[in-house]
Amino acid sequence: MQKNPVRYVLVFIMALGLCFSGFTNVIYAARAVDVMKVFHMSQAQLSAISGVSNLPAFFFAIWMGNLIDKKGVRRVPIILFALATAAGVLRVFSPDYTILFILTFLGCTFFLPINIIAPKLFAPYFSAGEMGAAIGVYSSGAGLGTTLAFALGPMFATTKGALAFIAAGYAVMLILWIIFVKEPPQAENALAAPQTDLKAVLKSKTMWKVMLCGGLSVGAAILLNSYAVTAFIGKGMEPAAASVIATIMNFCLLIGGLVAGFVVSKVGRYNIPYIIICFGGAILYYIAYWLPTGAITYVMIGIAAFVVAGSIGVNMGRIALIPVTDEFGPENIGAAGGMNQTAVGLIGFILPTIAAAIFGTNYMGVWTFAAVILIIIGILGGMLTPELGPRGKLARAKAQASAGK
Repeated sequence: MQKNPVRYVLVFIMALGLCFSGFTNVIYAARAVDVMKVFHMSQAQLSAISGVSNLPAFFFAIWMGNLIDKKGVRRVPIILFALATAAGVLRVFSPDYTILFILTFLGCTFFLPINIIAPKLFAPYFSAGEMGAAIGVYSSGAGLGTTLAFALGPMFATTKGALAFIAAGYAVMLILWIIFVKEPPQAENALAAPQTDLKAVLKSKTMWKVMLCGGLSVGAAILLNSYAVTAFIGKGMEPAAASVIATIMNFCLLIGGLVAGFVVSKVGRYNIPYIIICFGGAILYYIAYWLPTGAITYVMIGIAAFVVAGSIGVNMGRIALIPVTDEFGPENIGAAGGMNQTAVGLIGFILPTIAAAIFGTNYMGVWTFAAVILIIIGILGGMLTPELGPRGKLARAKAQASAGK
């Protein structure tokens, strides 16, 4: 582990990249009326292009993570970010919905390292106790991106202007990666580096649990975000007031994600905080929607989002710590991050679709479904997953074994 000041720059770069990724994910929804008019979309087509950003992870994340394990954290992202920039620029000039859909899919595919590489990129620079805080700051980028998309997206004169902003973001990431991201010293000696083992990652029971938690937590977040406005309108709120609810929710997700990462790093354990995050978030979200609308609604939604925010970032922070179980080595963290993102892509795409098919406009049913998902995550990630934190039994046993050698 290196105490190199550049590690803080890397966290900033990754958080910025995730901000652009989050912005891309919801920009079509944030400019729904204009987007549907300009590209002659139906509501179904708008839903499809809004959700397509999740699909690249399902198809390519494991393969891309394994490729990064083999080729390093510098070269592969540089090539892919260059391709993402090209796709982003071409998307500005999309003549119709089909071309827009294809270029959105390609842009999100080439920008995928931002969603995969954080555990592997941070591992040489942050200790197990610091990893939660680093991932918490990184994860906050997604909340910042979605908040900015809802707040600033409608302010662009045209949708093409918003798409040009995203293309510029891709270019900025490419430049920052070229300047600041280097291969860590231990990865420079290829002969001394252990061989990657994708099979070990795929066989890891702990990784499967972490991966399911990652996919379900993102799926629940997307579900609640996509229904936030319409669900509260269904309760009698004015559209403007319901939009404020969505903005508060995303802002509190942003702040809560930061706080959760630092709390976990301070505590040195993941499981107990994760149970509190998931169970507490489920109960608070349910109460916030169940209570009669009023000033209390805004307060409860804010508190619920603040609490549940760590369900994504805290879970991701565990990926770099799974080698403490001896199920696979640290050289395979990239593939593990890709495996997690595969679940995020698949579940994030299908969970809202399943909810819509089952519940339709039964918004209380949707809210209850999301709360149940959070409870399941809390059980799986907080009770059935080994404690990977630096103050857990596994880490202490490994430290004692190393000291005895």
